[in-house]
Amino acid sequence: MPFALSQMGIANAVAIARSNVPRAIAGLKDQGLLIERQTHVTGVTRKRKAYFLTDSGMIVSDETWERLSSHPVRLIGQEGTTVHTTLSKAIETTPFTIRAVDIIRYMDDNGLVDLRSLNPELIERDLSKHVEKQLVLSLGDLPRLRSFYGRDNELKMMVDLLNARSTTILVPGIAGIGKTALAGKLIETYTHQRNLLYHRVQDWEGSRAFLEACGEWLTSIGDDALSTYLTVTPVPVAQVAVDLIVDALAEVPALIVIDDLHKVADDVLYAVIRGLNNRIDDMDETGLILFSRSFKEVVPLRDAEGKIRTLVVPLDGLDREACRHLLPSLEPVDEVTYHHIYGLSRGHPLVLNLIDRGSIGTTFYETLEMYVDKEIFSKLSGAEKRLLGALAVFREPMPLEALSGHDLETDLLDDLVEKGLARQADSEMYDVHDLIREFLTRALDEGTNNELHAKAVDWYRTRRSRPEEQIEFLFHLSHSGDTEELGEELSVAGAELVQAGHMELFPILDSVEKESVGNKAWPVVLELKSNILSMQGRWKEAEEHYNEAIEMLGSTKKEELMRARIKSSLADISVTVGHADEALTLHKEALESFIKLNDPRGAARTYNNMGYIYRRQRDDKRALEVYANVEELLDSEKDPELVESRIKLASAFLEMSELDRAKEHAFKAHDDTTGGEDAVLHARARAVLGRYYSKTGDPELALHHYTEALDGLSEQSDSHAEVEITLLLGEVLVDSGRRDEAMECYRQALALAESNDYRMLIGELLARLGEAAPDKSRRMEYLQRSLTVFRELGANDRMRDIQTKVHRALMG
Repeated sequence: MPFALSQMGIANAVAIARSNVPRAIAGLKDQGLLIERQTHVTGVTRKRKAYFLTDSGMIVSDETWERLSSHPVRLIGQEGTTVHTTLSKAIETTPFTIRAVDIIRYMDDNGLVDLRSLNPELIERDLSKHVEKQLVLSLGDLPRLRSFYGRDNELKMMVDLLNARSTTILVPGIAGIGKTALAGKLIETYTHQRNLLYHRVQDWEGSRAFLEACGEWLTSIGDDALSTYLTVTPVPVAQVAVDLIVDALAEVPALIVIDDLHKVADDVLYAVIRGLNNRIDDMDETGLILFSRSFKEVVPLRDAEGKIRTLVVPLDGLDREACRHLLPSLEPVDEVTYHHIYGLSRGHPLVLNLIDRGSIGTTFYETLEMYVDKEIFSKLSGAEKRLLGALAVFREPMPLEALSGHDLETDLLDDLVEKGLARQADSEMYDVHDLIREFLTRALDEGTNNELHAKAVDWYRTRRSRPEEQIEFLFHLSHSGDTEELGEELSVAGAELVQAGHMELFPILDSVEKESVGNKAWPVVLELKSNILSMQGRWKEAEEHYNEAIEMLGSTKKEELMRARIKSSLADISVTVGHADEALTLHKEALESFIKLNDPRGAARTYNNMGYIYRRQRDDKRALEVYANVEELLDSEKDPELVESRIKLASAFLEMSELDRAKEHAFKAHDDTTGGEDAVLHARARAVLGRYYSKTGDPELALHHYTEALDGLSEQSDSHAEVEITLLLGEVLVDSGRRDEAMECYRQALALAESNDYRMLIGELLARLGEAAPDKSRRMEYLQRSLTVFRELGANDRMRDIQTKVHRALMG
């Protein structure tokens, strides 16, 4: 087909950027005035989109041109004479070639075009600028580039490759080496040449944040497919997102820059990046640039044929000449001293900045660490050191108020910011660069480190109403040296956080060493780590930690109680991996201890778990026997904490169709938790009541209780419970014939489960999606994904259940 029918041909004809063609013609397609086809275009190797007017489009086109061509125009010629004419005749009477769109562009409000100031070169130059303004920039929080020195070779290499073809470039480098500055310079180079997207990865974000930023950017360019997909899809599929991005950028000049990629380990984000890398050749003029502190190969460096697919441009220190520009306060500096500075800093921009704001002194140091210690930190006053150290132990920007308990001279902060040692995040918040934090924390002796973290503990002690604050409290407590309080807080606050599904506690637990907490608190750490590992489906690691904890426990009542609790947890793992008899043995051992220690909560929980196993074995008689023991405990004990066991018992009776007994316990649990302080427990009680109404054929009441349960959880931070209740809500919607709403519920819950790494729940939700999906192919897709999850977890019982469902889906 002629080039004029392609996106680029249309863009040239009407003087707009190529990326704006889809947006400009979208309305025409909706009106049926043109059709879009993928076809071979003259002068282009691969198929491209071409546009053809329909019969009605031809009529509208002719009418439009007829109307425009007769539009009155006044031309001022080269001699200054004014000619009254029409648009069509003006094209023929000008002394040089000019298009109708150019005349319209230069026409003023009175229909006057002054040709005296125009020539073909000027028209072409103005057109380029006009098109440049239509390119879309989405630069997020890209810092303003104040200065840039060196990196000529790296920049030239990247620009040459990007200009030659679509490509992926990975730029690894240590903290402070200048990755973000290079990203800014690269973006500056391609401003007015390409559509630009800069996205900085944050610790608390993942694929969703990137895809949403990308979707908004592509919508501005003229393709809203990705944005629409994200709106209706809580859990984006990486391959679908990749296909939508590639389709949108197939013929659009673009540069995508992802900074700080090392901050998250999001499998979906990496899958999107790998997918874009694999299909980079399907885009005419697109660059994918990845900046990371990690040297890990996140994308394949070569293809199957051994050809380079990704260029790696590692960032080392700046060259000698560039470094001089970062040391203006030291000029003039003799060559020997400069040689020492360069060798000491290894060309690291941030270190050079510190040297420039400090002093090189007269002593030559062997290492950078020695220099920073002797020439920067040693020259700080005691008050400045204490202030920096207090700031460095916090993991996030903090207000001045957080430092007040340290008896510090906070008015020195502005001087430290000026020296480049501290940073002012905003008018109220301060922090330090990661590299400075590393130097500071390494230089702190154990006593000072413990003292600073203890002060941070005091700050958070009265500010831990939110889980995030509770986690920071435990982080500082784990570094304060107070092993006794750490053990106590972990056993209470830590256990609550784990029960609520806060996986982010794991790195703190994992950093705690046995020697630092002693034998008394170590089993607590092991149990909590194991609980998180169990929630993640890492059964083997969990078992190892549980068994290590059991071996360390003594014979005190508290230790015996923990041993019983751990045995019960080990039994849960055995059930999941399909070892029911082993699980029953462990539960019976745990039950003996709970009864001996007069622990009704532990005993009731264990009876409930044993009943579940008997039900799985189709032994309803024994299941009812152990459930009767739970009822006996509920009648004889007045412990309000037993309401959780009552909720589980009601749920079990519902599964066994013991509706009267289920109703009694469901209503009692609801009444006992109404008006109480535990909103999560009340939400669970409402959920089981909703399940009762669902079983008895009242879906409206069921939906009411489920919705109220979720509303109650919305203000809490128990994402695990939220996923479980949303799963139940989906089941009721399916029973009510509202499959589309159920699918939406399941997808939302799946997004929450995936973001928290609840692997068992991920498998369950995929299975429910497989049951609720409207067509066979979708059912098979979800069930196969569920089967894969359970297979990887080693959850043999659930794997067999899903295999049966897969067989049913295949058969009909």
